[in-house]
Amino acid sequence: MRRAGTPTPPDGWRGSAAQIAVGRAAIRAYNKRRHLVPKCGAKAKSHGNPCGQIAMANGRCYLHGGRVPAGDGYHLPVWPDGKAPGGVAKLNRKLNDLDRAAAKRAKRVAAMSAEERAAYEQWKKTHKPGPAVARARARRERERAKAQRELIETFPPRQSPSAKSAELAEQIEALRAELKRRRDDEQKPKPIGAFA
Repeated sequence: MRRAGTPTPPDGWRGSAAQIAVGRAAIRAYNKRRHLVPKCGAKAKSHGNPCGQIAMANGRCYLHGGRVPAGDGYHLPVWPDGKAPGGVAKLNRKLNDLDRAAAKRAKRVAAMSAEERAAYEQWKKTHKPGPAVARARARRERERAKAQRELIETFPPRQSPSAKSAELAEQIEALRAELKRRRDDEQKPKPIGAFA
């Protein structure tokens, strides 16, 4: 029975018995195959067992690393609020995690061969942290600057001025000086009255 004041949809489909039946059938079909879908498997903080959420493309659920933070500082650690209860303990845990990750990375880099180390250093140069848009913009600017340098190098070198052009330059400078002197003379106040 419909409640009073509930508008009837114009097309008659939304909220109809047919739509509800289709939705229920879709949910039943999904629930039948849900146990076959890959699960996250990360250790859940709430109960300590493997997480049973459905995994995303990277193998983890949206709670355990399936989502990647966005924005300019996505690669930087987010420090907890110091006023929150347990904020200091959370900060210490985060600092310990960062130290552990740095030690693990240093150990992995130390075990690399010379070729692997060179490839790793090259990868670090080409994969700066930050948004992909900013990296693409910087790459375009570098390519544009390189093209401009190559274009400038194709120009012939500047030649020293000839005697005739040097003489013309001296005449131009003399005429400019004369013009400036005349303008200064015109701007001087003229004497008025009997002293004119």
